[in-house]
Amino acid sequence: MSETAPDALSADSDRIEVSIPLRTEYFATLRTVAASVGADAGFSIDEIDDLRLAISEVVASLADGELAPGDRVETSFEFDSRGVTVTIEPDKRDKEIELDDLASSILSSVVDSYSIDGARVILVKLASEATSAVS
Repeated sequence: MSETAPDALSADSDRIEVSIPLRTEYFATLRTVAASVGADAGFSIDEIDDLRLAISEVVASLADGELAPGDRVETSFEFDSRGVTVTIEPDKRDKEIELDDLASSILSSVVDSYSIDGARVILVKLASEATSAVS
């Protein structure tokens, strides 16, 4: 099950791209970048933790199953004062992602929206001020 991700952030948003080996010992790198990006976007500590948890769920799902030496995961963070859009996908495009019910439930509760398109997962987390302004 997937949610629909809203439109991209504004044209003046910043973008950071990170490529890591698709192995659990490198996942902390993505969580660290997520924390820094979340802080730059004005997220609260809880919002930063939510973003880090969402990323952990997605990359853990990607790492499930057979991995070949050299498999990598490409992650981009696009952010502005409204929030962060994270795009996560393996470098080998034929590997589709399947989230189990628990992972889907976690994503639904920690990000504002997410979508899955084959192997690509897009997470959207809005800053609390942006969220309350939209409501």
